Amino acid sequence: MTNRRIKDGDHVLPGERLGVIEEFIPGAGTFQDQDDAIYANITGNVRINMKERKISVESTTRTPLYPQRNDIVLGEIQSVSKKSAAINIFRVRDVPCEVPFSGFLYIKESVGGYVEQMQDLFTPGDVILARVQQQSEGLTHLSTVGSRFGVLRASCSKCGEFLKLKGTRLECPQCGNTENRKLANSYGQVPETGNANETSSPQASQ
Repeated sequence: MTNRRIKDGDHVLPGERLGVIEEFIPGAGTFQDQDDAIYANITGNVRINMKERKISVESTTRTPLYPQRNDIVLGEIQSVSKKSAAINIFRVRDVPCEVPFSGFLYIKESVGGYVEQMQDLFTPGDVILARVQQQSEGLTHLSTVGSRFGVLRASCSKCGEFLKLKGTRLECPQCGNTENRKLANSYGQVPETGNANETSSPQASQ
């Protein structure tokens, strides 16, 4: 690799020469070879502390964000069967995911009591707020038990218009259709998601 005079803020790649031990003390993200030359150990931006005469590299590679137990997540229902639902998780700990994660919600973790079928609670396309129940064999298991968790946004199954909250039920302002969901107590308040399917949130009717 061609040598160049490294300055503070320069972007470097692993193995790129930063200087020599006579100039700097090697810091984080660097290594020193047998000839006392200092090299970048990671991809990132050079940081030079002239007071301490230390050179380091600050990583610019984002660490993947993985859902952990008890994390709060946003996701979209992809499919619903009698006993479970598959969810695309697109936000974890209030941070948008670069790549969505797959999550699963089982009927026993959906509400506090008995429900005969999952279709009574959720429909594909619903945006939900959920809690990570556990990670098992690479799968993210979710829970919507509790008033905080459940559907934040839903569309009419007949015409596709966003449903508005009217009392304890959802009503379509376009065709008048009414539907039920397992609602979060903040229904209609969908945070900025950065999701490709993001649209304006419905507002609750008084």
